[in-house]
Amino acid sequence: MKYLFNFLLIAGICLSACKKELTTDAPTANIALSNARSTIGDTLVFKLGDTCKFTLSGYADNIAFWSGTVGNKYEYRNRVNALGKTILSFTSTLQYGTQTNSLQVLATNKLPARDSATVVNAAWTNITGRVTLASNATAVNSGNADLSDLVTNANDSLFIAFKFMGLTGSTQRTWTITNYTVNNVLPDFTFNLGSIAGDANFWTRYGNVWATATSRWLASTTSLKIDGGNAATPNNTSWIVSKALYAGRVSPDISTSTVKNITASATTAYSFKYPATGKYKASFVAFNVTPDQSKSTLKEYNIKIIP
Repeated sequence: MKYLFNFLLIAGICLSACKKELTTDAPTANIALSNARSTIGDTLVFKLGDTCKFTLSGYADNIAFWSGTVGNKYEYRNRVNALGKTILSFTSTLQYGTQTNSLQVLATNKLPARDSATVVNAAWTNITGRVTLASNATAVNSGNADLSDLVTNANDSLFIAFKFMGLTGSTQRTWTITNYTVNNVLPDFTFNLGSIAGDANFWTRYGNVWATATSRWLASTTSLKIDGGNAATPNNTSWIVSKALYAGRVSPDISTSTVKNITASATTAYSFKYPATGKYKASFVAFNVTPDQSKSTLKEYNIKIIP
């Protein structure tokens, strides 16, 4: 047994000594931009419609281009949170009956549980006054309701609720909500936090009248709807509450294009035409990668597109 142990020990040492990391060299790619109309400081100036022509030399396994346009900014490649304005909008229609004040729109960033008691007793802010609601069957857009005062940082959650109230004794109203969206609106980018189509399976309903399916909120990929019922329907208070909307959530930016990948031969030129006037930072990332190591270089240009 002693000899077997020594043999295994020696074999393990040999295997460890023989294992080598797969290393790589740093990319040697050189990227130049020389067809600008003029230069102002460190900024290259082009006219709208010009093609920015980049020349490439040296070598890299992979080269990615980030144009600096919305959604394609290298500095935002790892960004997942950025708090902008939290904007709610939807369209509503109202049918049947004459009961007034039958719908409230509410919001809160404090909802520790999703049971009925917690929902009813939560610290809701009544935001009905921030939106325009329908007064008849003609669809009315709510306008853009700014809810930014209800959140304080990018990790805050926000819940939206529609609260229906109907009284027995006369025909209760029918409300239909469509085109519901909640967006995180940044100066140059809008990220959707919630929508009718995307959230159909995530609404939670609460209510005290369940006699018929239509006397409760119904969520689909096209609408939220409640039919309060006829005059014999009991008093009805019904809620429908959104999923948690994380106010500062955004998607990371991605590269505009792959100039070269490891399976392609070396390239000597790349062209890009900017779609609008403005200032941009164009970024080229060249990188060589193995399972054990990654090495990269970054080349950036400040570009201004004028009319």
